[in-house]
Amino acid sequence: MSEQRKYRSWTAKQKIEIVLAGLRGDRTVREVCREHEISETLYCGWRDKLLEGGREALAGKDERNGEKELRRRIRGLERTLGRKTYELEIAGEALRGWE
Repeated sequence: MSEQRKYRSWTAKQKIEIVLAGLRGDRTVREVCREHEISETLYCGWRDKLLEGGREALAGKDERNGEKELRRRIRGLERTLGRKTYELEIAGEALRGWE
C-alpha cells in the first residue's frame, strides 16, 4: 500500500512574505523554513525567482533594447530556417520525380 502525498499550495503573496522574512535577517533562513514547514531548497528557489523578477523590472533601457534585438534576430533566423527547410523538401520531391 502506498501512501498518497499531500501537496500544499502557496499564493504569490505568501511566497513573497516568506522570502522577505528570510531576507530581513532577524531570523535565519532555516528558522523561517522550519516555521512554515518548507524545505530550504524550496525557499531558495522562491528567493531566486523573486530576485530575478526584480532584476528584470529594474533593468535599464540598454538591457531591454539588447533583448529586443536578440529576439528580432532569432525571429529572422527562424524564418530563414523555415525557408531552407521548405526548399529542401521541394528539392527532394524534384529528385524523386527524376528517378
